[in-house]
Amino acid sequence: MQTLAESTLLVDALEGSDRAFERLLGSVIEPGYRLACGMLRDETAAHDVVQESALKAWRKLGKLQGEEKMLPWFLGIVANECRNARRLRWTASVTLGLPEVEARSHEEHVLRGSDLRRALGRLKHQDRAVVVLFFYLDLPLEQVAAIPGSSVAAARARLYRSVQKLRPDLEIQEALQ
Repeated sequence: MQTLAESTLLVDALEGSDRAFERLLGSVIEPGYRLACGMLRDETAAHDVVQESALKAWRKLGKLQGEEKMLPWFLGIVANECRNARRLRWTASVTLGLPEVEARSHEEHVLRGSDLRRALGRLKHQDRAVVVLFFYLDLPLEQVAAIPGSSVAAARARLYRSVQKLRPDLEIQEALQ
């Protein structure tokens, strides 16, 4: 359920107020950027994705329904843009045949040799998104499920299977209950 302030800001933003949209987006930009960094593992690409997501959010603001919260809605847009960015990056490398030069963040530099980081990169998009949203952004399963539009049980099952792919012998039952 939205707060009165969010509802007022949403109405003002729908009427064309740039300031109201900036205030609405202000609280979700940082989690969106963290999601994009976790999904793409590239700070520059993450910045681009968040900017594109903000633009799409502005254009599609009318689709934000009153009972939805801004965070899951915006993170869903960011997750879709991450998927598109990865697809375009893959298409460009296949089409051009050129090696891909990727700027490495400080986090990437520190974690370059991490088995977990490589395993996370091998997960499918939806699996990686659920892991990043739950463990990296520390969102509750209800919000993790709302982003792709699935049920809490489906999100819990996807999270469990994804973590099992990362570390088959890892027990995560305590985290999921």
